[in-house]
Amino acid sequence: MKYKLLFFLIFVSLLAVKNGFAQSGEIRVSGKVTDAKGSEIPGANVSLVGTNSGVITDVEGKFSLNVPGTKSVLRVSFIGYKTAEMTVGNQTQFNVTLEEDSKTLDQLVVVGYGTQKKKDLTGAVSSIGNESLNLGGATSNVAQAFQGRAAGVQVSQSNSAPGGSTVVRVRGGNSISSTNEPLYVVDGFPSETGKEINPNDIDDIQILKDASATAIYGARGANGVVIITTKRGKAGKPTVTFDSYYGIQKVTSSYDKMTGLQAMEITNAKNQERGLPPTYTPADLTSGTNTDWFKLATRDAKVQSYSLTASGGNEDTRVALSLNYFSQDGALKNTDYDRYAIRLNLDKQFGKRFKMGANMYGAHTFSLYKNYDGNIQPSNVMYGILSASPATAAYNADGTYARFQGRDNSIAWLLEPVNHLYGNKININTFLEYQFTDALSFKVNAGTEYNANKEGTYLPRRLVDGEKVRGRATVMENTAARNLVEGYFTYVKTFGSHSVNAIAGVSMQNDVVENHFSAVQNFSTDAFLYNNLGAGTQRMLSTSSKTNTKIASAYGRINYAFKDKYLATFTIRRDGSSRFGPNNRYGYFPSGSVAWRLGDEEFVKNLNVFSDLKLRASYGVTGNDRIGDYAYMTTFSPVNVTLDGNNSYGGTAASRLPNPDLKWESTAQLDIGADVTFGGGRISATFDYYRKKTKDLLLNIPVGDWWGFTTQIVNAGSIQNSGLELSLNTQNIAKGSFRWKTSFNIGYNKQKVLSLADRPYIITQTANPYGGRAIDFTKLEVGQELSSFFGYKYAGVIKTGETYTPQPGAPAGSPKYVDVNNDGKVDANDRAYLGNANPHYIYGIGNEFRYKNFDLNIFMQGALDYSLYNGNGLVLESGYGTSALNRWTPNNQNTDIPRDGYATTSYGSYINDRFVEDASFLRCKMITLGYNLPIGSAKKLNVRVYTTIQNLFTITNYTGTDPEANTRASNSGTAAIGGTPPSAVPTTAVNLASGLDYTAFPSYRSYTLGLKINF
Repeated sequence: MKYKLLFFLIFVSLLAVKNGFAQSGEIRVSGKVTDAKGSEIPGANVSLVGTNSGVITDVEGKFSLNVPGTKSVLRVSFIGYKTAEMTVGNQTQFNVTLEEDSKTLDQLVVVGYGTQKKKDLTGAVSSIGNESLNLGGATSNVAQAFQGRAAGVQVSQSNSAPGGSTVVRVRGGNSISSTNEPLYVVDGFPSETGKEINPNDIDDIQILKDASATAIYGARGANGVVIITTKRGKAGKPTVTFDSYYGIQKVTSSYDKMTGLQAMEITNAKNQERGLPPTYTPADLTSGTNTDWFKLATRDAKVQSYSLTASGGNEDTRVALSLNYFSQDGALKNTDYDRYAIRLNLDKQFGKRFKMGANMYGAHTFSLYKNYDGNIQPSNVMYGILSASPATAAYNADGTYARFQGRDNSIAWLLEPVNHLYGNKININTFLEYQFTDALSFKVNAGTEYNANKEGTYLPRRLVDGEKVRGRATVMENTAARNLVEGYFTYVKTFGSHSVNAIAGVSMQNDVVENHFSAVQNFSTDAFLYNNLGAGTQRMLSTSSKTNTKIASAYGRINYAFKDKYLATFTIRRDGSSRFGPNNRYGYFPSGSVAWRLGDEEFVKNLNVFSDLKLRASYGVTGNDRIGDYAYMTTFSPVNVTLDGNNSYGGTAASRLPNPDLKWESTAQLDIGADVTFGGGRISATFDYYRKKTKDLLLNIPVGDWWGFTTQIVNAGSIQNSGLELSLNTQNIAKGSFRWKTSFNIGYNKQKVLSLADRPYIITQTANPYGGRAIDFTKLEVGQELSSFFGYKYAGVIKTGETYTPQPGAPAGSPKYVDVNNDGKVDANDRAYLGNANPHYIYGIGNEFRYKNFDLNIFMQGALDYSLYNGNGLVLESGYGTSALNRWTPNNQNTDIPRDGYATTSYGSYINDRFVEDASFLRCKMITLGYNLPIGSAKKLNVRVYTTIQNLFTITNYTGTDPEANTRASNSGTAAIGGTPPSAVPTTAVNLASGLDYTAFPSYRSYTLGLKINF
């Protein structure tokens, strides 16, 4: 010990001597740091260039430190200000004035048909940079990447399947029968598949939310607009970037099911209660059979991505080329997704006035998928896994699949049927631009997008259902072609204190969609799969269709500024669409907005508080034209009729009552907002209040029988969304080599149905998880929201000896329901509102830490105040879930779980509030730790390695597998309009039945390791 103490004393002494020599040549300098107005800047960083030495200014902006000599260079920096450097020389006292860095306010924001400085925006726009999109997380489409990163923008995924689709809502849903998805515009081209591009290609994303920003897109702007700008070549030396990651996805939760022995015992106990003999013998009880169906069906799955990007050019020609391969294996076996993509962006300048460019994108995708949505066993693989008994083996002793009551089990259905989906996409968009004068230019865009998809399935003969039909094959082919031509003038001019930025243009779009479907069975061999339909001798079905939609538009916008403080924007668009009747084929969509840059007023500047302060307000009308084609016309369908009672004759018959007055769903929106920056630029916030009302909703309503039809599509009904949004960005610490910044956003939305064609409500239905008759699931009612749960209120279990008058004859152990209307009986009239599937609050929190070459990003997102119907919980409680072990029996009466589920009772139904749960959650969405290797001193090579964990943990009280699961994100069902469910009539009902958590694809946690190299 004494030697360690001696060594320590010697070390300290030598260190003191070293410091003494070092200090002998030092110079003491001091000074004060202020802004352009002379105000002190406390907390500014004053460092010595080339070293890690530095100090922080005190509350009066003062500093002092020692420097080695006169050639030393001081660097003074503070968030929100430009960095200043100065050589010490013979000076020992410094008065440093920092200039405000306005690059954030001067940042260009892409809006429809042009750009604006962020400080000049009068509308509500959320910006998402590529640094937020490319943090290393494994994502198959862009919407997954911006989930939780924009206030008021809800992104949900109906399942976690590879390449799974997402549902995006901007400020809530506006429509009942039409889509609520926003419009995607990629490099100026409106694309139906814009969110499916490679995230590495993206430079930034702008989400237009209020009418001032979206009205320029007229009849397609009501649901918001997502503008995606891809990376382009820049003048300078060529750069090459290779970005890759490889990861493993692990299932995060499974179904909580009994052991095989427990399943046997409970089955025998139920049989005894029913007076039946036991299913399992004593030998079975000791067999040790214990099948974990979930484990057999899932796996650790790999995910990988490789991107290569090259860009460069000179002042005249610039090029950007990217190649990408993305592959994701599903956590459910025999599910995969692969994408190959290429993008080429070209820009060419001819002299000072003429330039042209092209954006070209191509992609090929391939998916292996399974049915895991619905209620029909066994084709619904996840339902089979959920409901199968652990007391039954999946395989026979010889390795063949075990069968239940003559049916194949779910593992066989998972591994044997063939379900392939191919996709090919090509998008080419070119532009020509001519600058007539410094103020006036003209631009022409011409583009085409072609999507071709093919789905092939085959049910092999080795499965029971396949053996019955000797193999069945289906092929569905879909092609969608879009051609777009538009031209517009841009005029930009400043007259003294007045500035004008105006555009005026026209646009023409033509869409053609074709579908072909064939089904064939009775094959002599399984070898052909779906590749030779002629090998099947029995034709089951063959259909085809073709639709053509045309849109012609004219639009204009004027941005006006007075003294760069008083801003106004006026927009109008006239759209004509072939989707609407001749009496309402054209629509006008105007908007207006104003803003006041209050921060530029002298009386605000003198406060020395705000770097920027802007108040804004907007009002406008936008539309929704995505209603399907030919809805206003009489359509005809093939039919078979028997005229003589024996022979069938083919023909056609009218299938829809026409409505020449059919018109747009239109949304009027008011927005009041504020943008503020203070703390020397360290804190910026955006606040918005909005209220929007959508009218002329499209609904199928009953009509008199004398028309020969039961329903007609009409414009009837209205809905309102109102809410608040807050975005906050802070630079918390910038000291030495350490940086910490935070981003936070939250959105609140409240929805209300205002009218429904003078009818009180619409009831939608969902499939019965037990099979058989569909049971009412959601109810759309005036005064409520979309996707409101509708059912019975659960009151526990009827006890032994209890007489519950509203349910006469119900035996002990039966589920008990509340007699809501107090009429002395439980029936359909006692169904009530049980909750809503729309989150009222959505939020995201991001923190970024940097220290020298290390960076750490932590992103969390969540939702509050909404419910899910836990359909999985229902099936488990009624079957082989561990919860069923606590079911009611004569010896276990202190329980809320009925003795034999909910399907056998004469009263109520399983659609009750026992399974409607609060699904509010906070999820650690992504954590990324990166390190920039200290190589390439000549700055010709930059190497970054990083590791990412996605879905690390979730905080929630929801008892289901995933609070974000939503197997009814879109739904085609039936609806009853009026007061009687038996009068159900077909309707698209795509937005009425979300919120069902039932047999969704398993959720997972992913671990990835990435490498990024810049040459």
